[in-house]
Amino acid sequence: MRQDNWRNAKPKSKRTRKAPKNRSLKERLLTAGIWAASLINLVLIGSIVSEHFIFPNESLLSSNSRTEPNPPKAALITVEVLNGCGVQGLAKEITQFLRENKFDVVKVGNYQGGFDLDRTFVFDRISLNGYNAIKVGEVLGVNEKQVQPQLDDSLQLMVTVLIGKDYKDLKVYKSIQ
Repeated sequence: MRQDNWRNAKPKSKRTRKAPKNRSLKERLLTAGIWAASLINLVLIGSIVSEHFIFPNESLLSSNSRTEPNPPKAALITVEVLNGCGVQGLAKEITQFLRENKFDVVKVGNYQGGFDLDRTFVFDRISLNGYNAIKVGEVLGVNEKQVQPQLDDSLQLMVTVLIGKDYKDLKVYKSIQ
């Protein structure tokens, strides 16, 4: 009989695990919401941290960065040529010269400010670093002080050339003569 007693005996105060309760729908939704919020927080923290640690082969996406090491290479730089000196046909001749030098002249006309512009100017319309205007200015022979950024997205072009009364001093004038 002694052997049978150990089978019938109750265990001494062992802790028993309670069976999991059936959670209500509200509790399950709250748990899912907490997990989702935690995941969103981790993603946000990761993006903030990644902004401060840019790898050497990555670059900033801003096109207006002055420290941009390699400017974006466009297929063609789009240009408008405006006559501000009043010499008839000069804007068309400069347009032809620019097209021969692989620039896409999309607009030719007269400068709205009149024909008394003393100097020729080249304005970069899309970038503060003036990369596109510098390329056009070098081809035309415009003084670098007269090549400037002047942003205007509404024009839908990259560079504006305003031909002034100093056109005879430009190297482009010597080549179109």
